[in-house]
Amino acid sequence: MTSRAGRLRLAAFLAAMVLLFVVGGIAAAIAVVSSRPVEEVRVVTRLVAEHLVEHRGDPARLGADLDDMRRAGVAMTMYAADRTVIASSISPPLSPKLIDDPSSDSDLTFSHAIRDGDEVISVVMDVRRPKPTRLLAGLAILLVALLLLCVLLVRHIGRPLERIAGAARKFGRGDLTARASLRRKDELGEVGRAFDEMADRVTLLMSTQRELMANVSHELQTPLARVQVAVDLMADGVEDQVRELLPELTTDLDEVQRLIGDVMTLARFDLAHAEGLTAGAPLRCEAVALATLVERACARFRATYPRRELVVLTDAALPIAWIDPVLILRVLDNLLDNGRKYSEPDSTLTLTARAIGGGVTLAVGDRGIGIDTADLPRVGTAFFRTDRSRSRATGGVGLGLVLARRVIEAHGGTIAIHSKSGAGTTVTCTLPPRPPPA
Repeated sequence: MTSRAGRLRLAAFLAAMVLLFVVGGIAAAIAVVSSRPVEEVRVVTRLVAEHLVEHRGDPARLGADLDDMRRAGVAMTMYAADRTVIASSISPPLSPKLIDDPSSDSDLTFSHAIRDGDEVISVVMDVRRPKPTRLLAGLAILLVALLLLCVLLVRHIGRPLERIAGAARKFGRGDLTARASLRRKDELGEVGRAFDEMADRVTLLMSTQRELMANVSHELQTPLARVQVAVDLMADGVEDQVRELLPELTTDLDEVQRLIGDVMTLARFDLAHAEGLTAGAPLRCEAVALATLVERACARFRATYPRRELVVLTDAALPIAWIDPVLILRVLDNLLDNGRKYSEPDSTLTLTARAIGGGVTLAVGDRGIGIDTADLPRVGTAFFRTDRSRSRATGGVGLGLVLARRVIEAHGGTIAIHSKSGAGTTVTCTLPPRPPPA
């Protein structure tokens, strides 16, 4: 982490140095352009002096020329032969001593003797130019400010990146509690929050996988133990006890088969999603009479649990739907089985089927333990169970509602759970009208 941060700082420092050289080059170019050779300036000032002497007899014209020179920052004084001042652009005028020794003031002070008829007019001119040192000082201040800005920028960007990188390494080494925990509101904060959300999802997935392994192990222990007992009894020739175990073995094997079927069906949906297929890719749809499908689900439940009371409420005419009958039947089986597991043996289950706008709603309600408000957001996520005891009465691995949600949403429908702790649960599936393809 330190080496990468050092590389980031080095890159920023090199960028600042490049900027320094660029600005320095610009400063040097400006200095070269602003420093004209002295001889060129001397020639120009002589031409200006001749022009001024030529117009000394025209006060208006000469006054305008003097105003132009003031605005240009050029000091000029015109002297007669007796060293009296004829005109000047500054006050006080330049010293007449500069006529004889102009370089005593600066290298840009010039004295020109211009003949005007029989008289010789002396013109002293002082051309002031910007000091390159001032320009360089300003550029130096600018460069220092840019360097400080680069340092602050590196600290502003480098530290959060170091935190994100460090959290990612810890998380990769198995520390599932590692988080970036950035509270910034810029793009780096958004990256940090995205990492934390991803870490939360991965942590939840791994915990649910561990819970799946524990639940599957628990679910398989009892049927495998009973099969082992039956095999031992058969080996000992005790056929009567084996016959007594057969109903329980059949029930156990049916539950194991349903468990395997649910896992395989969810795997089909996950595979379709991973391959970028549409939501309905795992479906094998056909035209199905919903009334017949509901009757089959009720008959299967009553045959398996003859002592449980099941009330069926359906409309007189349910529509013909274009659905996957195997998956929808499994949804009804899972919902009825969940209602049975999480309610008292003498309570009543209700299955309602209503036609709505060409579609249908299928609702399964029980009068069982219900679901706590805190658990409702997690109901329907993989391997979550409201009863963590994993007793035989409420067995399962928490896949029933997950599978139901996947199947209903793959059909373009919705699923809603209404529950109150201690008052029962109702799961409502809504299937929209889906005509068969042309």
